[in-house]
Amino acid sequence: MEKLNNRTGQTILRQVIGVISEQLSQSVVLPEDNYIDIGGDSLAAMKIKNELEAQLSTTVSIESIMLAETIGEFANDLVERVQP
Repeated sequence: MEKLNNRTGQTILRQVIGVISEQLSQSVVLPEDNYIDIGGDSLAAMKIKNELEAQLSTTVSIESIMLAETIGEFANDLVERVQP
């Protein structure tokens, strides 16, 4: 998760956590949480995908949300696509 150590990475991580927290109605979501373990499903993943694509102007796959080991790992994958 070294990409998350820079300013852009931290900003994207905050956005990801915010969107996931809102969609799953979870008051606390941590980078080390697993999406499925905190109540995530495919319908919520579709909503998260749409919101993150709008916020970050990049494509997000439902699979990347659901299959990432942790939310931090998912955010790190997004950082790699968003950063030049």
